Amino acid sequence: MDAQKYPLAPMLRVRQKHEDQAKQDVLAAEERLKAAEEALALCQQELSRYRVWRPQEEDRRYAAIFGKALDVEKLRVFREQLASLAQGEVEREQKVFDAQTVVRERETKVQAARQALLLARKALLKLEKHQDIWLESMRKEEERLSDLEMEEVRGPAKNSE
Repeated sequence: MDAQKYPLAPMLRVRQKHEDQAKQDVLAAEERLKAAEEALALCQQELSRYRVWRPQEEDRRYAAIFGKALDVEKLRVFREQLASLAQGEVEREQKVFDAQTVVRERETKVQAARQALLLARKALLKLEKHQDIWLESMRKEEERLSDLEMEEVRGPAKNSE
């Protein structure tokens, strides 16, 4: 058995490397997913804080002008500032939506990486099973040859007696 090397050993090494690379790809995809989930959580926290702060800020600004006479220009600026506050919330909502999209994309990539790992494992296991079968057949062949040698050695010894 030592005399013969498994003929598909190079292919076995390649499949082992493919499996190792697939494992690394899964880990990397999971790390990117985790980073995207953390970014999403930060965006959601920022939106939540903004939704609490905005009405308070609007109340503060209304209180600052309440009972004061405003000319048309100051009133226009005040309305623009309120619209800017509302736009700030819309922008934060868009950031949350974008972060959710990234998370979904990364989840898809994790699933694809896991599927690739599964396929790489199956390919490796198939070849390892073939190697086991080959090794067993080599062992049996060695036993058969050994038995033949023993018969040859025994054969003349019995005839000479």
